[in-house]
Formats: sequence, structure tokens, C-alpha cells
Amino acid sequence: MPDIAMLSDAPANWRGDLLQFRRYVDPLVSIITNPDTETPFTIGIYGAWGSGKSTLLQMVDRRLLDRHGEEIVRVRFNPWVHRREPEMLLPLLNALHAELDQDPEHRFAGTVRRLGTIMAKLAADEMLKRLTLSSMSVEKIDKLAQQYAAMRGQVDSQTGRLRGLLQQEVDRLAEQGKKIVFFVDDLDRCEPDQIIDLLESIKLFLDLKHVFVVIALAKDVVDRGVLVKYQPFGFPDQAAIGDDYLDKMIQLPLHLYPLGPAEVGRFIRESRPGELARKHVGTLERILTPNPRKIKRVLNLLRVTEAIIEGTPGLAALRTDLVVRLVVLRVQSPELFASVLRQPGLLVALELVHQDKLAADVLQGFQTRFKARAETLQKLTLTFRGRHDFLAPIFADSAFEAAADDLPVYLTMIGG
Repeated sequence: MPDIAMLSDAPANWRGDLLQFRRYVDPLVSIITNPDTETPFTIGIYGAWGSGKSTLLQMVDRRLLDRHGEEIVRVRFNPWVHRREPEMLLPLLNALHAELDQDPEHRFAGTVRRLGTIMAKLAADEMLKRLTLSSMSVEKIDKLAQQYAAMRGQVDSQTGRLRGLLQQEVDRLAEQGKKIVFFVDDLDRCEPDQIIDLLESIKLFLDLKHVFVVIALAKDVVDRGVLVKYQPFGFPDQAAIGDDYLDKMIQLPLHLYPLGPAEVGRFIRESRPGELARKHVGTLERILTPNPRKIKRVLNLLRVTEAIIEGTPGLAALRTDLVVRLVVLRVQSPELFASVLRQPGLLVALELVHQDKLAADVLQGFQTRFKARAETLQKLTLTFRGRHDFLAPIFADSAFEAAADDLPVYLTMIGG
């Protein structure tokens, strides 16, 4: 049996920092620890799913522990773990309570006790439990949504009282030389209404002096959450709501740099890839989506596929460049790959179109090449040809037509 090592999707540490995230870490730590940085202060780490946001949060957290452990109370909060809670404020405060309670010297016993009292009152407060923040929003939304105006008078006193109590406790920690940093991860895995509720909880109750919040965000997911929640109010510019919403909440929006082909290639080479990936690293640089999570999935699948080829008689003659392209399609476009499983000729049709050997919108060419399957394959080709940017480089120099008779073998090996 071959030795097959897999790549984990867990956040990387310093030793496994193949994407050079350390270039972000020291600037962020400097912002948080600089006594001249005004608080409250919220940092948004923007990136698509799988782009490495969790890795960056953990690296900042670790650097703060290693170099500023006595100055910073670090609170890690994963809202997805609490997604079944009716509202997120209580588990968020509980994370702070638990962190302070773990101090081995019990220096924060008074704050822990008072926070426990606040949480108990909040849990018993039928008004806030009933509202669950759904009738409150950040200032810009409040001004536009007149429906909220009538409710604000009922909750202002409760909100102000709770904020005041929290600020008192934070001030007591500051007198001991402590700042609080909340790390919020996996927010974009929650339901849209939960995403907005937590963001509004943070704005309403953690917008406090001596408090930093670092949130990992997939902005498009947050935008959809904002639209879902506020679409009924009929705002004139729906597309701008998400931008305005986050602009109000986040003082430093940090967008992770997209990976270029060179970074993708370095990531592959330094990930101890199998022979298939090493042999075709140039092709992978061109066709892989620059997303660390997807790259790891492709490399893992290539390693397993390579072992299957080596252990199965009759597969040694397969073209490995086509295997690589099909694995990438399998990971990066499951819907296209599912259609290819049903209609293997779609690979040939897409190849001919991308190589300018067939006009996608001319049925006669499809009839000449594909006979009875012409209409089906033309429809599928028109559906998928412009859906993904990576399709053009996948098919630009591929040879699926030359291997048309063997395509079912390739597809059966990779699986649906």
C-alpha cells in the first residue's frame, strides 16, 4: 500500500503558513496593542469561504498570547456552534465570562461574579428575549426603517442599562492594564438572520471603550443576510445596503490578498504533493481557483486518484493531464461534473467551443459532430461555458476529444 498523507482543512499554524499570512499578523497586533489606538475598534477580515480567515485569526490570537499575554484578554467566539440559540448575545457574553473565570490567579473574580448577574438578568428579561434584537439595527438602518422607531422607546432604557453595566466591568479591567479582544469566526456559516443579529449585538453591546472585535467575514454572505432581513422595508438601493451596513460597523476592513498563479504554485510545491500534482503543477497554477481550501481538496483527491491508478490494472495508460483537469472540475464545479457524468460528450463540446473549433450557438455544428445528442449537448454547453473563469484554461489546451472513447473510464475512476 502506498503512503498517502492528506492535507487538513484545519487552520494552519506558523510552521504551516504556506500563504505568508504572517505579513498581516504583526500590523494587526500593533494596532491592537498601540496605546494610541482609539476604542471601540472593530476589524473585519474579509475573504471568501476557504481563503484562510480562520488561520489568520488564530495566528493573531497566538501572537497576542505569546507577546502580550498579560495585557490582553482574548475571547474566542464561534457563533456557528451556538446557531440553535434564539439570540447570540448570551453565548457571546458567556465566552467573556468563561475566559475571565479561567484566570489561574482569580484576579477577575468580582467581574466574573457581576457578569454572571448581568447574564442571569438578561436571560430572564422577557422584553429582550422577545425582541432578540430583531427590532434594533445600526444607526443608518434605524433612520431608514421607520417601523423600528416606535419600538426604540421601549428598549432604549434596557439597552442603555446593559451597555452601562458592561462598560463598568470593562473599565475595571482597564484599570488593571487589560484590553479585551473578541475573535469572532465562522459567522458566515450561520443563517442570514443570525448573522445580522450577532453583528447588531456586537454593535449595540460591545461598542465599548477598551474593547476590540476582530470578525472573519465572507462579505457576500453578509450582504445576503442584510438583504434578507431588510428587504421587506423597501429601501431604494438594495445593493448598497450591505456596504453601508458594514461601513457603519467596521473601522478597518482588511481584504485578504487574492492568490496569483505563483502563490498557487508555491502552495502546491510546499504541500508535499503527490507525483500527479508535481508533474502538472504548471497546469494546476492556471486552472485552480486561488482558494486554499479548494486547493487542498484537489491535492488530496489527486493523491488518492494516483494510488487508485497505480493499483488498478489497465489504468496506467490514462492521460494524467486529463485526470488532473477532471479532478479540478470535480472539486471546483460539482454541478458541471454531475452533468459530465450523465453526458461525457459535454467535455468534448466544451473543449471544441473553448478552442474555437465549434460555435456554441450554432446547432448545425453540434449535429454534425454529436448527431442525436446535439441538442442536449448544445444546451448544456450554453449553460456552463461562461459560468466559471477557470473553464477557459482547463479546456484551452486539453485533449478530451482524442480520448473520447475512454472518457467513461476516467469518470468512473474519479466518481460522482
